[in-house]
Amino acid sequence: MPSALILFLTATIYGQMLEDSTIAVMKRQLVKTHKTRVSVFPYVFYTPETEIALGVGGIITFYTSKYYLLRPSQVTVSGYYSTRKQYKVTLWPKFYFARNDIFLSANFNFGGYVDKFWGIGNNTPDIDNEDYDANAFGMEISFEFPPFWIKRFKHKTGIIYDYNNYSITNKRSNPFLQDDEIVGSDGGISSGIGLGMIWDSRDNIFYPSKGAYIKLKALFYMKTFASDYDFNWYVADIRKYIGLKNQQIIAFQFYGSFVSDGTPFYELPLLGGGQIMRGYFLGRYRDRLYVAGQTEYRRHLWRRFGIVAFAGIGDVSERFRDFKIRELKSSIGFGLRFLFNKEENVNIRMDIGFGRDTNGVYFGVEEAF
Repeated sequence: MPSALILFLTATIYGQMLEDSTIAVMKRQLVKTHKTRVSVFPYVFYTPETEIALGVGGIITFYTSKYYLLRPSQVTVSGYYSTRKQYKVTLWPKFYFARNDIFLSANFNFGGYVDKFWGIGNNTPDIDNEDYDANAFGMEISFEFPPFWIKRFKHKTGIIYDYNNYSITNKRSNPFLQDDEIVGSDGGISSGIGLGMIWDSRDNIFYPSKGAYIKLKALFYMKTFASDYDFNWYVADIRKYIGLKNQQIIAFQFYGSFVSDGTPFYELPLLGGGQIMRGYFLGRYRDRLYVAGQTEYRRHLWRRFGIVAFAGIGDVSERFRDFKIRELKSSIGFGLRFLFNKEENVNIRMDIGFGRDTNGVYFGVEEAF
């Protein structure tokens, strides 16, 4: 064999050995970062829904195997009590298994609320007696796995079970709840099973800087599943993240939700809250169809601190053809971020949102979307 060929083969084999060795070292280093971390924090916040509230929360992040690219599992627990005599306790576990191919999540919550109801529609007027009292226990359990034929494209199919036991304890003098004209005016149980399709290419589940996330789901509530109401619920949640220079990120989200006839008023899509259309009271406007979009600019500021600015637009309606561009509601605002879990990029956030003749302050763990 010619000496040149021997040298070429030797160099190729040696180079491959070096490359394989480097990759093995990188994998070992990544696995070393897979540690169990526990964070506990008290918090005080104000939102239009709760007013001033005092709470305590905790998040545990861990890994279910030593696969070097495995996403962190987490268990989040929180509870608060507010000056409006509202309380809520939430348990939210999320688990990644089998090299991220299997995802199991659940959300259990129980609370007592002084809620508000202004009627149904996108132009409901302010009233003086919109309050009513309610207790609710809810849970959503989701099991996601890849269909064999599209596994390599990072798709997952999900089986979802949703349960909500909503009890109206005091209608006060709310004019919409005094008779049986509104579906759900006496509360009840919503119990449904459905399917979801998830596509996720985000580089980080807590603070994405690139990639996309798409979730489509359809849930069917029936008396067969011990539900007091028969209705369907469809959701589309589409997100895109673009990383820029100097730790800057632009994030986009489109969200659409639609329910069929026979849906109780408290299960109707709600505009507002701390996730999308920030600045509006959650449920100030509600109807069978809700469509909204938002964009957010995120930037690291100094040490563990960062800032964001956001803007959104959306509305509710009974049907698609009833949407009118001139009536769409807008939301703008800004926020502060504090990186309290540096290893997993988990932020504590505070946002101030402004809507049409309204505003709100929001506090939470992780990003709004």
